[in-house]
Parts: sequence; structure tokens; C-alpha cells
Amino acid sequence: MRKIAASVIVAMVFILPSCIKVNPLGNINVKFPYSQQVTIPEVAGDTFGTALPIAGIAISLPAVPMVTNSQQYITQYNTSASKITSVDLDSFALQILSPGNQNFDFLDSVQLYISAPSQPEVLVAYAYNVPKGQATLNLTTMTNVNLKSYFIQDTVYLRLNTHVNAVPATGTQLNMYSVFHMLADLLG
Repeated sequence: MRKIAASVIVAMVFILPSCIKVNPLGNINVKFPYSQQVTIPEVAGDTFGTALPIAGIAISLPAVPMVTNSQQYITQYNTSASKITSVDLDSFALQILSPGNQNFDFLDSVQLYISAPSQPEVLVAYAYNVPKGQATLNLTTMTNVNLKSYFIQDTVYLRLNTHVNAVPATGTQLNMYSVFHMLADLLG
């Protein structure tokens, strides 16, 4: 009888910890970086640096398509769209690529919207009261917005809505760097 009790205790010592490890192995918690370039459209009568009326003007840049590669990621992590519990925008940054002397002094505020086929456009990041002298701008992301139904699409569209106080240089090139965070429950 003692041998059986000892065997049960030894088995529990090895089995119980391995059961506890199953849960972390059953979850996927991964981040996917993306980088897109966009050019600020020409402003009529381009007079770089010219201050605008005191109220400034709102400018909405055209939506930029971004291939998600979601099916590739789903396959890579041996999961399926139905097992994804959430996707959120973990971080988003704008960086001026050219001209080299350009910074975000022309910008008062910026909002980032995302849309996808059959999905409404939603606000996912923003920056208000943009600090002067910056060539890179990190936006505040709205991580409470579940973007799963967007991420599982082949393509999403990113649109910047801005409020400017001066005319930016024609052809200013921006890099939009985004990181999406996906959680999936393989056991669910």
C-alpha cells in the first residue's frame, strides 16, 4: 500500500506542474510590426512654412492600404481566425523621412483611423498639442479597441486626419510605423 501511495505522490509531483504549464502553451501573445510610407499631398500655392489663419485648417490625408499578412501569421502560429480573441494597436509612430530639415512644427494634432472592407472606420490613435521640434511623433493608441475583424482581412486602410497651423513642405514623406498585438486562445 505504501508503494502505491508513494507512486501516486511521485506521479503528482511530475504531472501537476506539467498541467500548470499547459495554459501558457495554449495561448498566443505576439506583436506584428508594419511600416508604410506616405507623401503629404501638394498644397495649392505651396509656400512652405507659411503660417495659416489663427484657427489653422483640417486636412485629411488619403487612406493608405496596408496588407495585413494575417493568413500567413495565422498559419505560422498554427491557429485560426476563430481562435483569435483580440487584436489591438500596440503602438503607432510617425517619422519624417524627407526633407531632412522638416519637423512636425506645422502640425497641431493628428488622429489615425483604420477601416477595412465591410468594417466601419474607427479612431485607433491620436496626438493632440503636438510638441514643437519633433521629427518623430509617437501617438497615443486606443488599446481598448478590438481590431480582430479588421486584422483578419487581407488589407486594412490607415487614414490620418490632421490639423495644421502652417504649410508643410510639398512632398514631405512620412513613415507610419505600427505594431499590432494579437492574442489567441488555442484551447478555446
